[in-house]
Amino acid sequence: MIYLKRLAFWLAGWLLAASVQAQSVPSLPDAPALSPDLDTSRPISLEQALQQGLNHHPVSQAALARLRSAYWAYEKAASPPSAQLTLATIPGTNVPGSQPGGNNPSGAGAGFATFSANGRTDTYLQFTQPFLPLGAQSEAERLALAEYEMARAGWRDSRVSLRQQLKDSYYTLLAAQASLTAVRDNLSLAQESYQVAERRLEAGAGPKLDLIDAGVQLSRAQQDQVKAEAGLRQAQAGLASLLGVPASTELVVSGELRPPEHSLQFQALLEQAKTSPRFRASQAALERAEAAVGLAETQAHPNPVFSFVRDLSTHTYQVQLGLQFPLDWGQIGNEVRARQENVEEQRHNLRSTELNLSSTLKVSLEQYWGAVRNAAEFREKILLPSEESTRITQYGFKRGAVAYVRLLTSQQNLTAVRKEYIALLQSAWLALDAVEAAAGIEESN
Repeated sequence: MIYLKRLAFWLAGWLLAASVQAQSVPSLPDAPALSPDLDTSRPISLEQALQQGLNHHPVSQAALARLRSAYWAYEKAASPPSAQLTLATIPGTNVPGSQPGGNNPSGAGAGFATFSANGRTDTYLQFTQPFLPLGAQSEAERLALAEYEMARAGWRDSRVSLRQQLKDSYYTLLAAQASLTAVRDNLSLAQESYQVAERRLEAGAGPKLDLIDAGVQLSRAQQDQVKAEAGLRQAQAGLASLLGVPASTELVVSGELRPPEHSLQFQALLEQAKTSPRFRASQAALERAEAAVGLAETQAHPNPVFSFVRDLSTHTYQVQLGLQFPLDWGQIGNEVRARQENVEEQRHNLRSTELNLSSTLKVSLEQYWGAVRNAAEFREKILLPSEESTRITQYGFKRGAVAYVRLLTSQQNLTAVRKEYIALLQSAWLALDAVEAAAGIEESN
């Protein structure tokens, strides 16, 4: 009896091993560690903003939860089907012609049924281990692994996208701060010009018209400051929502808005894009479709059967080992064909993703190069000469050598030039963010 038991369990283990193959076990990413609350009383660096947003934004948290769910789905697929343990009784019944308590194999048949048919209550314990068709477990595990890789790529892609949004909002706020500084500088110039015009009028060295024009310019500068402050608050609210802090938080980002100095090469970035989360998601979708074909094909394979019954009343047992062979009337074959067409679809999707990434990367890179070149030329040919012209005009106006109209025109032009230069720098940084997102760059440079 002992040898039969060992043989039965050895055969069950062999059938299980035949249906399961070793796979590359995925790792379960840790939940982000809690960071101290963002201190908004001091300037916030770009690194602090990225860390805060990437670790605590709901989009990133939701993607991480999907990834962890896919991990446990993989663990489920890698585990054998649940076994069933049954404890049951069969009430005793008398078969006509039988003797209660006796052994009458001609009554209701042999074994347990004979025992209960002789009026004796029978109790038995049954262990049943179901199996998937041969090879189905390994294909199900491969399918779950591909789905996990898709979830992982989705999680990484959400971080890439969120990183771009954080950097865009950061540079938008930095540009808003720079614009407010430029507007305040213009307001100081307008106030100084108004005072000079007022003193010249009192001394009889200047017309009243200059004072009126200076007052108009001062009012315009004050209105520009109001608009710039409103734009600053809007930029603060945009970044605050990504950081998970109240929209009313008065964020102050550190740094100076300078031209980016990144040397970018299209081919190197294209190679980087082929390892990007978006491209990896398309690859995993193809792998999932191929695994689905394999799983559908295994439904036509024999299905192992194992069952062990221990009769507690008669102290006997039964072992059942077998193979069930499915007869396909078209469902399995048609399912395989449908899955094969899905594989072809995913191949085309992968190629489409590759082409889209290449196109998006090229467009973003051209925009970046153009923005950097325009900002450099604008600074050398327009901004610096405008600042020098305004300084000379301001100096001449104070000494009565330059008419106020010329000074007014110079100041207005300088303010517009400074704002335009700030916008060019902002567009250059946003273009760089788009390049990094298209290449799938996940870490801060």
